[in-house]
Amino acid sequence: MSEPAKTDIAFDFLRQDILAGHFVPDQPLRVADLSGRYGLSATPLREALSRLAEKRLVVAAANRGWRVAPVSLVEFEDIARARLAIESALLADAIACGGLEWESGIVAAHYRLAQTTAPLGEDDTLENRQRWIAAHEAFHGALLAAARSAWLKDFYRQTAEQLQRHHQAVLFHTTAQQDRAAMDTILRTALSVPRHTRLMDLALARDEGAALRELAAHIDTTLTIYRRIVASQQPTTTTTPTERTDA
Repeated sequence: MSEPAKTDIAFDFLRQDILAGHFVPDQPLRVADLSGRYGLSATPLREALSRLAEKRLVVAAANRGWRVAPVSLVEFEDIARARLAIESALLADAIACGGLEWESGIVAAHYRLAQTTAPLGEDDTLENRQRWIAAHEAFHGALLAAARSAWLKDFYRQTAEQLQRHHQAVLFHTTAQQDRAAMDTILRTALSVPRHTRLMDLALARDEGAALRELAAHIDTTLTIYRRIVASQQPTTTTTPTERTDA
């Protein structure tokens, strides 16, 4: 196998594992460990890491090697705004141009999403997460499939990848400070099928204005959940009243 082919394989393995949450934000990516995991030599792995850095999935630091790119609320908000702008333009064009094949693709993708086990409670396994993420991304991809701009679709895929990474980090790798039942309630809202059903129905009805408003609400709900989880993990500061001595 040629070195370029090995680099492509290393890139795909690493990208999938980062997006699936196998590697958490800021985790070191040591070439020796990756070589053992994937059965690949150091050269294609280093080249793959360089390509992933261009996509902002990993970062390189002097004397520290490669690490999974960190996540933050500020970056998540920035990416969410970018996604809304790009996805809104694509959805509006898809509604205007889509035909029967587009409509059928949306219905099929929605059915698959509705039949996919949500990673909640005892069903919160890595396999179920990966299946749900794939079904969720396929549904949003189906909504936008009839849009004509290849450039916007490429930008959308980039933002979708980064949002997926943030979702994994916050929804599935939070600290134990959060009560499990409360966490499942938050996740149930985030993974709700009815939210996606409303978006499908409006798109199929060719109600562009309402569909775009629903998309904005869809993304805003995710932002609200993210902020709530981040806030719940902030350390609590206990203030002791200053003892007062009267003269």
